[in-house]
Amino acid sequence: DLALVADLAAALTVPVIAEGRIATPAQAAEALAAGAHSVVVGTAITAPTALTASFVTGLDG
Repeated sequence: DLALVADLAAALTVPVIAEGRIATPAQAAEALAAGAHSVVVGTAITAPTALTASFVTGLDG
């Protein structure tokens, strides 16, 4: 996916927006470093059940 972002950013004159499977700040930074103008973070910040479960799992571990 990052290779595609890089290829598109190099080939196009319009901003490339990366969306999908970006769940961490590190993944967002990787997409930006690959040439994305911006990133869309959707489910990673709008799924309270999943976020809560990740905290429970992390704290119980």
